[in-house]
Amino acid sequence: MHPLTLYAASLAILSFALYSIFQAVARRNAKYNPRGLPGPWLVPWVGRIHDLPIEYMWLKFKEWADTYGPIYRTKMLGSNFVIVSDEALAEEILVKRAKVYSDRPQIRSLYDSKSTFGSMEYLPLMGKNMYWARQRKFTHSYLTESTNARYYGLMEFEVKRWLNILLIEPDNFSFSLEDMASKVMCQLTWDDHTLSAYCTKSAWGLLTQMSPAGPITNVLTPLWHLPYYINPWKIAETKRHDEQQAWWMDRLLTTRRRMEKGKQRPCFTRTFLETADKTSISGDYEASSVIGMMALVGIFTVAGPLYYFLVSMIHHPKWQARCQKEIDEMCGGQMPTLADMPNLPVLRACIKETMRWKPNVPTGVAHECEADDWYRGYFIPKGTRILPLDFAFLRNPTKYPDPENFRPERWLEPGWPTYQEPLTKFPTIKGMTSFGWGQRQCLGQSLTQDECVVACGGLLWAFSLKRKVDPESGEEIEVPLNKSNSLLIVKPDPFQMAFEPRSEGRKVQVTAQWKEAEAKDNEERAAFLRAAEAKEALY
Repeated sequence: MHPLTLYAASLAILSFALYSIFQAVARRNAKYNPRGLPGPWLVPWVGRIHDLPIEYMWLKFKEWADTYGPIYRTKMLGSNFVIVSDEALAEEILVKRAKVYSDRPQIRSLYDSKSTFGSMEYLPLMGKNMYWARQRKFTHSYLTESTNARYYGLMEFEVKRWLNILLIEPDNFSFSLEDMASKVMCQLTWDDHTLSAYCTKSAWGLLTQMSPAGPITNVLTPLWHLPYYINPWKIAETKRHDEQQAWWMDRLLTTRRRMEKGKQRPCFTRTFLETADKTSISGDYEASSVIGMMALVGIFTVAGPLYYFLVSMIHHPKWQARCQKEIDEMCGGQMPTLADMPNLPVLRACIKETMRWKPNVPTGVAHECEADDWYRGYFIPKGTRILPLDFAFLRNPTKYPDPENFRPERWLEPGWPTYQEPLTKFPTIKGMTSFGWGQRQCLGQSLTQDECVVACGGLLWAFSLKRKVDPESGEEIEVPLNKSNSLLIVKPDPFQMAFEPRSEGRKVQVTAQWKEAEAKDNEERAAFLRAAEAKEALY
């Protein structure tokens, strides 16, 4: 064995041994452990890390919930977990007791993701501190303003671009799907769609780093504490973190330079720079981080549902046909827009049922208990991680009869437990458990719903979504139902499919509407620059 490798291994073993000793001492003091809760038998020091699969972890948690009940405890390498698989219990703990259960746990493979004093970079992961409070207010304000303005037409614009790309490069749909979601966010945050490819890469890089299925240091946490120069995980995270932060800062500085020349069109960053003295954001670094994080989150929270919508429509062609009939009748032969949303309940039902059937955050996102607490006779010590198991919530057979099957009618027909009126408003994905709980509920619910309606509506207006035919065998290529990554926010494994234009006329219409939109956008940009140059010439 190479001497350096042997040294690293020795340090890892020593770190783990010291960690185990500390945990053994801690275990002797009952205040460090939940009491009264059922749960699986725990191996000393390691808990249940030995048989908890990294892939599809939510299935094991659901299996334990079926055995131990709707709230149970487990432990992994010294960290206490309370798994909640019942919505009513999650409401009681995470909403009604939000003052105690709104912190976030430290994610080991990220630098200081929750510190009260040092971290101001990743709002959804941040501890309950002053940065979190003011950034949440900031983000809510900006997203609400853009929602009320119907995103300045950007969603329809980017969907038109995407549909045209699908005509030309249908086999590259995975890249173009994520790129479309990224372009929307890059336009909103920096008014520059050309940044989308790097922004997408940055988003998935952060998501991988923060997921249990990412670096091994998120599971075997003692490895994170190896000395830096022999710690490949810390070296890689330093590089990723520093590049991301530098890129975010460069976006803000570029916007400032363009503003100084009068050449920056409206966007979130320009709005901040124009009103910085009226916000509580501390300066350029914090502003570039909170705006950059908005861009990243807006990619994977939209891309996941879009991927699974493709899967659900391929496997359920009758519902695809119902959506297309509704779109044709209600949109006058044109691509659906946000203004058409009240008239498209079948489309909204299929989107919502997709998110129930194939949830994008099946494990939920952990909260952390901020102080020792008693709940229904159970003792939950400070630092316990509360995991709201979304996969279990959305498989509750009482609320969702026939939960394993795709049944959009549950949102459309009286008699189903989930039916609500009026259908001009319901079904809506806003408020779904997948968006989190209490003070940690996702701020981008409207953005996710609106973009999904425009994108999914556009897809079904333009194309029939089908299985691809293998050119050699002539057989249809199956689209798997249960293969995905195992990151915190999941998406299906790569698959193949066909986008068949619904008619020759519709194909022509897709191309024509994009050319028209692109020409209009180019003219507006050129007019803006001419006006800026004319103004500059006066001085």
